[in-house]
Amino acid sequence: MHAKHPAGRRERNRDAMRARVYEAAVSLFGEKGFTATSFDDIAERADVARATVFNHFRRKDEFLLAWGDERRRRLSALLIQESTREVGVVNQLTRCMRALSDVTTQERALTSELLLAWVRTGAPVLEEPYSAYVFAQIVTDGKARGEVRPDVDPVMAGQLIRDMYLGTLYRWVGASAEPPFSLAEAMTGALRLIFDGILTRPRATSES
Repeated sequence: MHAKHPAGRRERNRDAMRARVYEAAVSLFGEKGFTATSFDDIAERADVARATVFNHFRRKDEFLLAWGDERRRRLSALLIQESTREVGVVNQLTRCMRALSDVTTQERALTSELLLAWVRTGAPVLEEPYSAYVFAQIVTDGKARGEVRPDVDPVMAGQLIRDMYLGTLYRWVGASAEPPFSLAEAMTGALRLIFDGILTRPRATSES
């Protein structure tokens, strides 16, 4: 019993130090930019030795991967939460898009800086399409209720909605210093085009 406690403390201390270094780095990326931030800057902000930073993140790209993992966990939980608050394909997907838009809009400067750097690592191509799974489940449920055409493949529909979300997001963060358009309106507008192709009946006005 006694042998387990020191190991547990060491693990907790290591996790706490990693989180401290990570948070220091992300705050600097938002202030100075990813490229302009050095390991020395991160060490100074975290108030640790430079070697300590390297113990947890050997390359700057590893901060981006950690940020991508954290963002994926947050957004996946958000999508699941929001999709269960409404009934109906239209309402569920619209609520998901608006929730994603709200989070991203609140963090636009940091998201813009890190998302584009993250894309350059190739990580988005290799990551699991977590949001597509959530969207596909919504379409599957809608199909069971008769809202979606019988010939629609929910997996393909989920991937299409995810591709729309990511494509719109990339245009929004990379176009200029100021938001070039309303992210929420662009995403819900694109959804309306998709809805017209997969619903068994025209959208009701109350679901717009």
